[in-house]
Amino acid sequence: MLFPESFQKLFVTLSTTQSVSDRPPVKIFALRHSPSQLSILTPSERPRKVLLLLHGYPQNHTLYYETVQELWKAGMLEHWDVVIPDLPGYGRSTKIPSMDGSHYENSKRAIAADCVALIDTMYSPGQRFIVAGHDRGARVAYRMAKDFRDRILGICLMEIIPTRMMFQKMNSMNNHQLTLNTYHWIFLAQPPTLPETLIGASSDYYFSHTIESWTGPRYRGNLDPIAVASWVEQYRNPAVLTGSLEDYRAGASIDLEHDEEDEKSGKAVVDCPLLILHTREFKAQHKDVADIWEPLGSNGVIVKQVGDDQVGHFLPIEAAADAIPELISWMNKIVQ
Repeated sequence: MLFPESFQKLFVTLSTTQSVSDRPPVKIFALRHSPSQLSILTPSERPRKVLLLLHGYPQNHTLYYETVQELWKAGMLEHWDVVIPDLPGYGRSTKIPSMDGSHYENSKRAIAADCVALIDTMYSPGQRFIVAGHDRGARVAYRMAKDFRDRILGICLMEIIPTRMMFQKMNSMNNHQLTLNTYHWIFLAQPPTLPETLIGASSDYYFSHTIESWTGPRYRGNLDPIAVASWVEQYRNPAVLTGSLEDYRAGASIDLEHDEEDEKSGKAVVDCPLLILHTREFKAQHKDVADIWEPLGSNGVIVKQVGDDQVGHFLPIEAAADAIPELISWMNKIVQ
């Protein structure tokens, strides 16, 4: 069992706000832990301490199995609600992509809105919460902090720099190493149905290779087999494969447009506390992580390197023993 029994499995259907009335609603699968084990809180109850954990590519909610163990060891589950969804389009969460080619439905703006709606449905509208995200989930968290400033108490971003800067760094520096290491940003963003066809021909191989190559030496071959199987096998479903590709297509198009609008309107800076966690390998690739993020937070920015040279990209698992105490300390300063 990856998660304690206190984590309930839930399927939540979000109320549609689409102008197209016959559009299927978004359905989100999530794990939820609550000290009181209440699914919906009444207005008379005291405010809850809520942590939302968002996974990245190519995973689903099971990315956070080691994170939850560290939260449990620290006694955090006695006081905090924890919500861990499959992002819409991944795992068991379903969302129909945009039919007009805009990729809006899988944009970070739309997915952030879905996640806020999930919290509203699980709790009461207006519930404030902390968000921690890794990889693509961190990009959703960053967008959430910009679009829902009255709802987000703080964001922890793991292993990312802003999307626009990632594309700008794909150049000839260091013999094109960053470009080669992030080839999937370009490949996965190609129009339908090229990546669907190529990956779908041997999805188990593609995702097994991706996971192994992104894992550091210590955990390579030692990740929990149940978790790894859930990551690989989800892509046998063509809808999940397309959902992940739409994520990257949005990242190379409409997400950049939204980010540019933020920059022009002065909204790129978030006004909640910001914790940036990154690995040694990530620092070696990007070097100026602190210089990038410090100007983008107006209410305190903490940048921490966690783990050693044996840690790869999957920080919430591989560096959990170092990273989660940093997360806990930061959370407890925000919510007393």
